[in-house]
Amino acid sequence: LPARIESREKNDIYAHLDGQGRYRVKMDFDREGTEPGFGYLWLRMAKPCAGETLGWHTPLIDGTEVAIAYSNGDIDLPYIAYALHDAEHPDLVTSDNHTRNILRTPANSKLRMEDRRGEEHIKLATEYGKTQLNSGHLVDSQGQLRGKGTELRTDEWGTLRAGKGLFVAADAQAKAQGEALDMDAALKEIDRLNQQLQQLENAAKRAQALKADIDSQIQMFEQRLKPLNEAVLFSAPEGMALTSGEDMQMSAARNVAVNAGGDISTGTMGNLTALAGEKLGLFARTGQLSLKSGEGAVDVQAQNGSMRLFAEKKLTISSESDISFTGKKRITLIGGGSYLRLEAGKVEYGTMATCMRRVKRTMTAAAQSMPMTFPRMSSSHIYSAIYRLLDKHGNILVNTPCRLTTPSGQTVMGYSDNEGRSVPVYTRQQEDVELHFFVKKPQPEETMWFVGETDTQQLETELRESLS
Repeated sequence: LPARIESREKNDIYAHLDGQGRYRVKMDFDREGTEPGFGYLWLRMAKPCAGETLGWHTPLIDGTEVAIAYSNGDIDLPYIAYALHDAEHPDLVTSDNHTRNILRTPANSKLRMEDRRGEEHIKLATEYGKTQLNSGHLVDSQGQLRGKGTELRTDEWGTLRAGKGLFVAADAQAKAQGEALDMDAALKEIDRLNQQLQQLENAAKRAQALKADIDSQIQMFEQRLKPLNEAVLFSAPEGMALTSGEDMQMSAARNVAVNAGGDISTGTMGNLTALAGEKLGLFARTGQLSLKSGEGAVDVQAQNGSMRLFAEKKLTISSESDISFTGKKRITLIGGGSYLRLEAGKVEYGTMATCMRRVKRTMTAAAQSMPMTFPRMSSSHIYSAIYRLLDKHGNILVNTPCRLTTPSGQTVMGYSDNEGRSVPVYTRQQEDVELHFFVKKPQPEETMWFVGETDTQQLETELRESLS
């Protein structure tokens, strides 16, 4: 018998159900003006699949035409056999789209499967955020081609999560043949580059360059990438690009490794900064190592250590202007065993054979020295301390020698400045500092006395030390 689903509200957008998932209906032959939602008994609806908390139930809303059947013909056992389209509620598949298989809800959430040969596609979509999964021959609302393959899109946020591991690849698998986690192409490329890097590391080791951490890369390859153990692996046989209209950040709690069988090029229109908490190494195995500045100065400092330049062949230092060598203590030049040593108040040179001077004129003038200027060295250490030196009366001690010592064995010596401040001391961790400063004792006063008889005089010296 024909009937229509009835809710308590006319044109209700949601299904009117009871606690057992049953519907109210109004028989088409019922002309009595009953209250909406109370025209007939609660009726079950037949479904293609049913079970305890499982099955298939697409809720029916107010006005939907249904057919009422009776179990074994018993008029006391009615149920909803099926739903029907009518002129007021037209079918969603007609002659205009007869190649499509569609499941669509009242809110336009849908599963659409196109069977037109050569244009097959599947669309799973919801109106919220226009979230869609489109696969196959992709078309727009007018049926025009807008792409091929697979598209997962949303106007809201997106998350792709895989607890055991994730493999994203552009490596082809023709006709969907092969294992889903076939990572051979990607793993072979990583393994090949690791082997090349090991050979380069051996060359760097022979050159006594800073050793690269190849072991951690091999460990990650064996323990994480090969079994895809809680890792993400991206693979593309012809290329991969990452781009951002604003910023891009890469972070790792342990190591970041970048390997290339060819070149690695880094370019920026702003600043390029490399910061290392411990060591920074550069090694070129066969070619040159080039460091050039187009406009600004080149500043190289060893702030808490020595600096060494060595060349197996010729070492050249040249300038179109001046060259200045400054050593706070001394400068020593050695060539073939002969030497020239410059230090405070002393110039020394020596050789085992001939010393030749080819000059037109030699002049001797008054003694003179040149002032020395040094850049103020900053420190990369985290902790620092500067102390002000005062005597027991609270007076500032200027130009006073001092020594600062830390438990880690660092010793810094120097003189206090015009404000009585000591030289700074830097440490990598918080430490106690021992400060020793040395106050010069005043010179004793000397008074000469001549005492004695007429023909005998004794020279005595009385030393009086003034205490302050």
